[in-house]
Amino acid sequence: MPGERSLAEEYGVALDTVRKATRILRERGLVQTLKSKGTFVAHPE
Repeated sequence: MPGERSLAEEYGVALDTVRKATRILRERGLVQTLKSKGTFVAHPE
């Protein structure tokens, strides 16, 4: 996925909104965030 700042700019929302959305996606197992690498779409189980 693009970086959080890029997503916030693209969709015209606050950075905190993007972070909350990413957290929800992570909790649902739809994305994985790897430190210093980024956020990636998770593989289906």
